[in-house]
Amino acid sequence: MRFSIYTILSISLILILLHIAATFKDWNSYKEHIVQKLENTYNAKVHIGGKIKVSLITPKLTIYNVYIQSNNNREQKLLDLISINKIEVRPSLLSLFLLSPQPKSITLFGMKSSKENFVNITNERASKVDIIIKDSQVSLSNNFVDYSNIVNIKEIAIKRNRQFSGEVKVGDNNYDFSGKVDITKKNVHINVESNFIKLLFTGNRNQEGLQGKLTLTINNSSDFVNDLAKIINLSFLAYAIPSENIEISSNINLNEDEFAATDLRIDSKSMQASGTIRNDRKNNHTNVNVSFSKVDLNSIQNDLRKTTEIKDLLECFRDVVPKNLSLDFNMEGSNIQYQNRVLDKFHAMLKFADGEVKIDTLLQFPEANNMFHLSGKVSNNGTLSEFNGGLLVKGDNFELFISCFFPSIRIKESEKNQFTISSKLHLAPRILSISDIRLLNDKEFLQGSIKVSHTKKRNVIGGGFSVHNLNADKYDYSLLSSLSKMKWLKNSKYDVNIETSVSDFTLNDTKIEYLGFLLKIEKGKLVADKIKLSGEGFDITGDIKILVDKKYIKPLLDVNLTGNKFNSSILKLPNLIEVKRDSKSKINQIQWSTKQLDFLDDKKDFDANVQINVAELKDEQDILKNFNLNAVMINNIITVKKVDYALGHGQVSFQGYLRPNSMYIKFFIANLDTKRVGKVIGINNVNGQISLNGAIKAQGKSFNDWANNSSGEINLQTRGIEFTNVDFNSFITNLLSSKNKSEVSTLANVGIYNGSTFFENVSGKASIKNGICSTSLQFGINQASGSTSSNLTLSNFTLVSLSRFFFIPPGRSSPVYIDMHLDGPIWRPKMSFDEDQIFTTLNRSQKY
Repeated sequence: MRFSIYTILSISLILILLHIAATFKDWNSYKEHIVQKLENTYNAKVHIGGKIKVSLITPKLTIYNVYIQSNNNREQKLLDLISINKIEVRPSLLSLFLLSPQPKSITLFGMKSSKENFVNITNERASKVDIIIKDSQVSLSNNFVDYSNIVNIKEIAIKRNRQFSGEVKVGDNNYDFSGKVDITKKNVHINVESNFIKLLFTGNRNQEGLQGKLTLTINNSSDFVNDLAKIINLSFLAYAIPSENIEISSNINLNEDEFAATDLRIDSKSMQASGTIRNDRKNNHTNVNVSFSKVDLNSIQNDLRKTTEIKDLLECFRDVVPKNLSLDFNMEGSNIQYQNRVLDKFHAMLKFADGEVKIDTLLQFPEANNMFHLSGKVSNNGTLSEFNGGLLVKGDNFELFISCFFPSIRIKESEKNQFTISSKLHLAPRILSISDIRLLNDKEFLQGSIKVSHTKKRNVIGGGFSVHNLNADKYDYSLLSSLSKMKWLKNSKYDVNIETSVSDFTLNDTKIEYLGFLLKIEKGKLVADKIKLSGEGFDITGDIKILVDKKYIKPLLDVNLTGNKFNSSILKLPNLIEVKRDSKSKINQIQWSTKQLDFLDDKKDFDANVQINVAELKDEQDILKNFNLNAVMINNIITVKKVDYALGHGQVSFQGYLRPNSMYIKFFIANLDTKRVGKVIGINNVNGQISLNGAIKAQGKSFNDWANNSSGEINLQTRGIEFTNVDFNSFITNLLSSKNKSEVSTLANVGIYNGSTFFENVSGKASIKNGICSTSLQFGINQASGSTSSNLTLSNFTLVSLSRFFFIPPGRSSPVYIDMHLDGPIWRPKMSFDEDQIFTTLNRSQKY
């Protein structure tokens, strides 16, 4: 008993003394020897920048600040280094004393490595030693400042018994996994389980080879494919693979001559495919054949988590196709659902050989003779790859092409005519160039180029387009309805400069000779700058901006146009009045338009500032000179701050607001030619100038609603108005000499319509209430003075009026009067007199 106690105490004392000795021992003097042993063991260059500590109680060698460079990297660059804060090597005690560490396990703390070096260091000794990595980072782009391209490793363990597990974080997504590889003389069993993937392979092995069944389930709702695409530098997979559960299965056959994956099946909600993979191991050549029987591109495209950008896709060209890769990839597709259509007969062929990839793709559209063809070659200079090729689209159904690839644009009328689109394509890291673009559709022709380039500080899209013989009336596309979707400008990562010119084009049945502008996009701003509009009826310059910034609650449309001439026929303005005529072009009915004023309905998601100054603005009726408009739209309310213009010898000015269900206008009109007003409502026998001022407000969603629900006050004054085809002066003069009722009747129904009447100093007021305009006027003519009271129903332009003419018969000192009624539609009112009253009045005056 005592001997056992003494033995235990002696061993403990020896271990304590060894631990104390190891603690005070300067192990740094053995640094070079340890480095040499580690380099020989791990096929890497090792540099130790910190201290070395040894613990003998639990044999452990701790090395601080270690830098490792795999001997697989020929170029000596700083980025090739693996930096490790601390390495814990747990060797056998005997190998530690012999200064020839034979580790059982290696634990790396605080490692920072590139993707390539990480693979090298884990593969080098994975079968001989347990490797554990903790609290480390792997950069996918060799840039540890770019957090989005870093894999954070909480812990990864790769055991000698072929078990492995790990917890990692990519971006904002956490992944954990575990698995085991079990290989015996007759069987192979591989099982991997995680929250994003399940893999199971079960097979048999013998002297001839390996046969088995592989099943793979991907839970892509966890963003696994997006993150995997970053890791393997194939970002396009994030677009091609749907974010849903994917089942993959295949029979595997591996022997000395061939690897074959037969009966390959891919199945998901949006995709179904089958195929084979065969690798000729002797000739090192692989054939891949995949046939898709179902592809729902709408489902894939509508996935809101697809955030891969062009820059990420172009980064795929940073990798070089190995010269020893020999592969033929053939893909076919049918039943491809896209934009509510089913596309068919898709074929793609990729041929890898001698470090190059030849690409040829063809897509044909059903029910049309349309085809899409892309071909080219991926080559490299030993460091970077690039694609050079061509694109050709042709067919006889341009509407089908537009609806598939530009769904926001709609062709109003279906037309079948030959069209052709061709261009050259160049893709390389950070560069996308589409040059020599040519589109020919009937008489319409477009040519140009566009280039997308990415730098560390800026992403730039530049180019130019020239369009000829464009008929814009064929297409239905509203810029204003798309402004609500312009919030992407706030986070835009591209600066855009595209020069555009359009010549000989048609807009709203109006011919325009030339339109040119520079399209510019910066963060928070889209500008059509240096606008120039010229041709018959046009001479305009200016700019149009769409601003999205923190100081704006909504996107802001800012329009500033100035010039000498502008034809408003290119603008679709609503008709105020609807006129119906008979077979002889005579007016049967005039009414306010009943069309709903819904142009504000889709404008609630943006605000606007509009300033237009034009020397001559032409509308359907007249030419407005010195036209000046200043208006804003805020919270779906248009406020007209100022509109003024000269019309003939007159001057018009007004201001007000327009809401979705109401309007208000305050106006001032001086010396307006009455012919211009009368022309609109079918009155052509009035000559003169009129001045108006006042304010009107109305409720409703159409001009007709406004007419029925309007109110306001108007002041009216003229310096003189002449009515042709009616002569009140001669009528009164002749009445005084009439002898009987028959002569009065003749004068009232026939004689009054011979000649004209000049009204002097007409003035008065109009009051509008509930769509009824009540007017009170005073006037004077050569033979009389008088007043008029009238009610005009604005909804149907029906007039009821009474005019009283005062005059002094010869020999009388006091005036008498006669009344005239003017009733009916304003464009064809009926004038009438009380003939008995006139005869009685005249008889009475003659007696006196």
